[in-house]
Amino acid sequence: MTSPFAAAMIEARSAGSRITLPQGVPADRAAAFAAQVETLGGLGLGVAGFKVGASGRTGEPTAAPLATDTVFRDHTRIVSTGTRPLWLEAEVAMVVGRDLPCDHGTTQEEVLDAMEGLAAAIEIVEPRIIEWPNIPPLAAMADFQANGGTVVSAVGRSATGVAVEDLKVIFEMGTVHVEVPGKNYPGQDMNRLPTWLVNHMAGWGPEMAARGLKKGDVIITGSWVGVIPAESGETATVTVPGIGSVSVEVAAG
Repeated sequence: MTSPFAAAMIEARSAGSRITLPQGVPADRAAAFAAQVETLGGLGLGVAGFKVGASGRTGEPTAAPLATDTVFRDHTRIVSTGTRPLWLEAEVAMVVGRDLPCDHGTTQEEVLDAMEGLAAAIEIVEPRIIEWPNIPPLAAMADFQANGGTVVSAVGRSATGVAVEDLKVIFEMGTVHVEVPGKNYPGQDMNRLPTWLVNHMAGWGPEMAARGLKKGDVIITGSWVGVIPAESGETATVTVPGIGSVSVEVAAG
């Protein structure tokens, strides 16, 4: 039986609309993950990857699946309006190179070895709840951490042997220009995130645990620039030097 919260999310996503905070906010992480799975099932969507992020080296990660119809390669076009505002985040993605089973004993070395490599990414932030970001954290988690889409470049570098301090992320949109060196990446340790994911996939239930990670899955690892409002009439570009570049055209509604 679909929970009331997930039912409201399914209706909002089906209609492309935003809603006030529904009743039945998940009481714990297990319920929030269950709401994500119920929403995907209700929409008939599969999984194309995951978003996973954390504050610092020791913060407990938060995560959500990326739906199959929301991942784009290199470039996409979005429409941001007053009634349907969108935001953007600059990220580094990992692309899975071979199937990796869910296993509580998987090491970071094994996870990174299974990656095809690193790519540049833009996350399109599209919360379905009007009061976002001033909502309970578990409600945000159940709403896929406000993920509305992901644009990812081709893989440009191996995921092994890379320290986050070696990277830099550049975000540009109109008059906005932000450069963030790896030492300022909010998550501090990017490599621990996919490892946490593999070892905690049972949290989404037995079907997700049986699925594990699949070749081609995209894993985005948290914003380097915070959340930036999408500006109509501009094109946003994220460049990770030595890895790749992606762009999002923001059209006026």
